[in-house]
Amino acid sequence: MPLEETIQILADKAFSDDWFNKTYKLNLTRADLVDLLGAATHKQIFQFDGVLYEQTDGVAMGSPLGPLLANVFMYSIEAKLQQDGKLPSFHLRYVDDTLTIMPDRESADCFLRNRNDCHPSIKFRMEVETDASLPFIGVRLINFAPRIETKVYIKPTNSGLLLHYQSHVDNRYKRGLIVTMLDRAYRLSSHWSHFTEECDRLREVFLKLKYPLRLITTAIKQFIVSKMSDDQRLSPTQDNIIRVILPFKDQESANIVKKRFNNLSSKIQTTLRPVFVSRKLNQDLQVREAKPAIVSQQCVSVSV
Repeated sequence: MPLEETIQILADKAFSDDWFNKTYKLNLTRADLVDLLGAATHKQIFQFDGVLYEQTDGVAMGSPLGPLLANVFMYSIEAKLQQDGKLPSFHLRYVDDTLTIMPDRESADCFLRNRNDCHPSIKFRMEVETDASLPFIGVRLINFAPRIETKVYIKPTNSGLLLHYQSHVDNRYKRGLIVTMLDRAYRLSSHWSHFTEECDRLREVFLKLKYPLRLITTAIKQFIVSKMSDDQRLSPTQDNIIRVILPFKDQESANIVKKRFNNLSSKIQTTLRPVFVSRKLNQDLQVREAKPAIVSQQCVSVSV
């Protein structure tokens, strides 16, 4: 992504009819915004193989401005294609990943050439459906024309690396991870059979991470029941919850604390919820004794 060009595009959009200042009640000039964006993105330093490098163009990976600037640049390319009448009627994009429906392969190849001719810095590649199936950002699209079904897509390089059950965190975070993965599968699956297939895969993944089978099975059953039931239980409102941050010692102590908090909550008619946090590794590795100043180790004279 050409960084300087993208900053200029963003500045042009922000100061069209002074939209930026009017929306956010600011008093910036166009030059101010360009300077601020440049200071936040130019000459980023990164380390590779023990050597420091300076990034000459583009946005550093992990930068909060990265998705915004990438989206601005991609929008400018799409605006040019639309102006020239070369944008397909069905065209969806998430940052730089685009999904289109084309009548035939020849039309798809033509659209790919048009995109690659828009700017010398960007080269797109195209992936077409194989065996009526196409992956797109974690979702597998299955072509059952005239309808399309969806299911979870797992990359071949996926190693199933998630939070291990023996990790030093409260058990509710481990249960929460299972529910989170189930909810993702539920949202991405257009049919119960696809969701069931992903549940079977997740069961194997969590078993390899040493999660008890009973915990996995119970979480799956409870999740399915909650989705099939029309009478959803409402959780307490956020206003009635008081969260108390406590250091996590071990699971037995955490269970005792939660039980006592529940008893106290019923007495005071207010929900008390403990939030357990673990110590950071660098806290345990900090130097306990102050080292002497370097100057005191120099200029030592010895008399015999």
